Amino acid sequence: MLNQMTNNIQNKGGLVAIVLSILAIFLSGIFFGGTYYIFETVETALEGVDCVITDNVYFDTCQDWFSMSIYPFLGLKSIIVWFSYFFIFALVIGMIVMSYKSGKSPALMGVLILSTFVLAYFGIELSNVYRTLLDNALFYEMMSPFNIYNKIMLNFPWFIGIIGLLTSGISIVNYRKVKPNQGDLDY
Repeated sequence: MLNQMTNNIQNKGGLVAIVLSILAIFLSGIFFGGTYYIFETVETALEGVDCVITDNVYFDTCQDWFSMSIYPFLGLKSIIVWFSYFFIFALVIGMIVMSYKSGKSPALMGVLILSTFVLAYFGIELSNVYRTLLDNALFYEMMSPFNIYNKIMLNFPWFIGIIGLLTSGISIVNYRKVKPNQGDLDY
């Protein structure tokens, strides 16, 4: 299934990869927000548990046991925030690669600029969905540790538009670059 999806992406070009990365940014942030919230809730619940463990060499209470076994794993929740940022960088890298490839012909540059407008509209829709989700108190509490992600998702069309303009500049520069050792320049 993964090979079939990879072949479809290669056949359709970089535009499909960028659309998939936009959806991955939206869904991964929600998934990582939920995971972070579950970790935080479990850690808070376990901190309220207190019991005495008898006849054990390593720990005397449940909190000692949790501090050796569960709390280090739950302490990794700060890494989850960083994972959400990697999906954002995947979109940026995908757009840069697409712009570099589209700099080979003016028609592809036009497709890139038009697709940037379409993706910005798609970003408006995703941003509106995200704003609607933030109206829910549980979702708002769940996503509060993700400050940068929230800022990007609330301004997602601007984010896509600015990255699109920068990548359009890269494609124009790639199209306009002078081929070395051609001898067609008259000094």
